[in-house]
Formats: sequence, C-alpha cells, structure tokens
Amino acid sequence: MPVCIHCGKDIELIVKIGRRDECPHCHEDLHTCIQCRFYDRASHNQCREPRAEWVPDKESANFCGYFEFGRDATEEKCDQEKAKKQLDALFKK
Repeated sequence: MPVCIHCGKDIELIVKIGRRDECPHCHEDLHTCIQCRFYDRASHNQCREPRAEWVPDKESANFCGYFEFGRDATEEKCDQEKAKKQLDALFKK
C-alpha cells in the first residue's frame, strides 16, 4: 500500500489522486513529484518518464499528466541505504 512520503502513513486509494488531493493525516499535497512512482533524483529532470515536463518544485502539487501515485516508504528507505553503501564503499569506511 502506498504511503505518504511526509508522514509515513498508509494512503488508501479509492479514486485517482487529483491535483488538489491532500494526505488525510498530515494534509500535505499528494499529487507531487516526490510521491510519484517515476520520481528519480538521478534521472533527467528527476523523472523516469522521458516525456514529462520539468517541474521545479518537486514537493508541491502540479499538473503532470504522467503522475502515478506509487512511491512508498520502503522504496525511499532502500534508495537511501543503497546510496549510503555506495558512499561507504567509495570512501572505504
């Protein structure tokens, strides 16, 4: 089940997330780049969808037509752990 990146609580999807939808727990925007399954800091425009337009504010609601709510806390944590392991290996900690 997808979770809110901001508060870490589960988001029950009944209908497609719209631009003005907010997390019922912390009231942060849900239709944002950082909540999208295509969000990737390492990709061009920080998005794995090549046709998506540049969105300067990744944490605010936007009109991207490619948005798919799908990042979850475990994915974010895995990304962070992987990056830390790579840095540790680079600096031989």
